[in-house]
Amino acid sequence: MAERGYDLHGVRLGLSTEELGERASAAILSRLARIPEDGLPPHDLAFELRAGSAGSGHPFGRPEGARTVYEPPVGEVVYADGADLLYIEAGPRLRVLCEPGSGRTRVSVLEEEEEDLWLLSHPLFTIPLMEMLKRRGLYGLHAGGLARNGRALLLPGTSGAGKSTLTLALARAGFGLLGDDTLFLARREGGLRVLAFPDEFDLTDQTVSFFPELAPRLDSPLPAGWRKRQLRAEEVYGAEIVWDALPALLVFPQVSGARESVLTPIGKDEALLELVPNVLLTEPRSSQAHLDALADLAARCDCYRLATGSDLDGAVRLLGEIL
Repeated sequence: MAERGYDLHGVRLGLSTEELGERASAAILSRLARIPEDGLPPHDLAFELRAGSAGSGHPFGRPEGARTVYEPPVGEVVYADGADLLYIEAGPRLRVLCEPGSGRTRVSVLEEEEEDLWLLSHPLFTIPLMEMLKRRGLYGLHAGGLARNGRALLLPGTSGAGKSTLTLALARAGFGLLGDDTLFLARREGGLRVLAFPDEFDLTDQTVSFFPELAPRLDSPLPAGWRKRQLRAEEVYGAEIVWDALPALLVFPQVSGARESVLTPIGKDEALLELVPNVLLTEPRSSQAHLDALADLAARCDCYRLATGSDLDGAVRLLGEIL
């Protein structure tokens, strides 16, 4: 069994794998490659991944009375109120049982297949991690994040909104990088802060094509099991990782199809409505605290919609002017 420890903004995460293949272990560990390591147990959170055979079956099943709290593209995400259990199923081979209160997540993998690598290392890792951290005062935000002079520009958005393209363009232009897809909010001395999760960028071939210097990457096929191409902006563009920043701007991007980008102010209530889906409605107290943090974020930020045009340099200039 391989075991590692990480310091996630003061929360100690222990990650262990047992009999997982080399590619599956590497896929998960790569997401934490920039997180400071923090030695051996005891840890605040335990994330355990175990492999088995189809004949052995999964060591746990769907909790009784569980209700749906999120509808993923594959499988289900449900929560059992009385038992305080979050359960995730992604096809017959992958199961997750998260005990958020105690800080333990178990992942069961039967007959490991390459096509499961992305699910295993992304939603099946991120969703329970965010739920456990929510109980410990770190509130997840699905957004790209950049920083300049200690002030954060946040780009929330669903898949296809163009946030990764815009985040990468801003990192290439010299903005500090908080993260591409996952960030955290926390209350610190002086108020709400945005905390980094400096993950790899997950890029479609279309996004890669917008950056001429990345064109050679399109010459190779996608690795088996991956839906997108991985890139680290700090390696390719020398982007500086910024570990925490003061929230300043919320910009909700959407690809426009036009050449020039258009920035439109929106109200803070409208911004908050866009942010609410970040909260899994599980245990009431921590879910309310998550909602309160998002409301505080919207209140503290100038809020905009960005119809992103094909001229990425123009979009970068536009956002740089308001930050």
